[in-house]
Order: sequence, then structure tokens, then C-alpha cells
Amino acid sequence: MRLKRLVTGILAIVVLGMVLGVVSHFSLVRRFFAGEFRESFVDAKRYPGIVFITRAEVEDLVLGGQAVAVDSRTPAEYAAGHIPGALNVPLESSDRALADLAARFPLGQSIVVYCEGGDCQTSTAAARLIHDRGFRDIRVYQGGWTDWASAGLPVEAPQ
Repeated sequence: MRLKRLVTGILAIVVLGMVLGVVSHFSLVRRFFAGEFRESFVDAKRYPGIVFITRAEVEDLVLGGQAVAVDSRTPAEYAAGHIPGALNVPLESSDRALADLAARFPLGQSIVVYCEGGDCQTSTAAARLIHDRGFRDIRVYQGGWTDWASAGLPVEAPQ
């Protein structure tokens, strides 16, 4: 009898917690079911070469010359400042920019893709497009430009 009451109490707490979670985050739940966040996910089976990395890993790879940085922001944002040596592959003109990327680098080249950071998802979308072009070692820096610049790391910007 005590075990039954204990299990019932635990189930009630779990259900109540789930209901409160959905109610308090209803707008996010609605946006999720509407498919709004689908673009921010990467299917590991379809895109096995795409991984998400931290600022420290970007520093090691890009500043150490082991990877090419790809800035997926607009040309105006890129011109205002970017990670040193980064190539601008804006999502809106990706066909021409991706063809240039494929012509300049072998498919085995390590690539680090970034965008503005925060809620920006263009780096993830660009990583999928780069993968579809045949590159397989693609890293996504989700902290992006905002994280890089706020950390005081080297930048290239107009003088």
C-alpha cells in the first residue's frame, strides 16, 4: 500500500512538472512544433562530418593554420570585421561563394564556419551546404563573431 502511494506521488510530481514546464514555455513549445528550430539541428547520420566547437578550438584550428575560417554573414557584416583570414561565404549568395571555396581548397580541408553567434543559424545552414559540396571536416562555431570579438581576439577590419 505504501509503495503504491509512493509511486503515485512520484508520477503526480513528474506529470505536474511536465505540465508546468509546457505552460511556462508555451511559446517555445509552439515554435518547436511549428518546425521553427528544425534548421538549427544537424542530422549526424546525414552530415557526419559536421561538429560543433568552442572558441578555444577555433583559436587552435584557425589561428594555428590547421583550418580555414568561413564567415557566413552578409558582405557588409564581414567587411566591418571578421576572424583573420576568414573567407566570406554569405548564405544568400552561397552558390558562387561555395564554388570558389571548392576551387581553392581540397575536399579534405578542415573548415570552421561561423556567423554572428547567439540565435544566428546561418553557420549551421552554411555547414550543411559546404558538406553537400563534398567537404567532410566541418566545424561550426556557434559563439560566432560576437563571442570572438568580445573575447578580444585578433580581428581583421577596415582601417
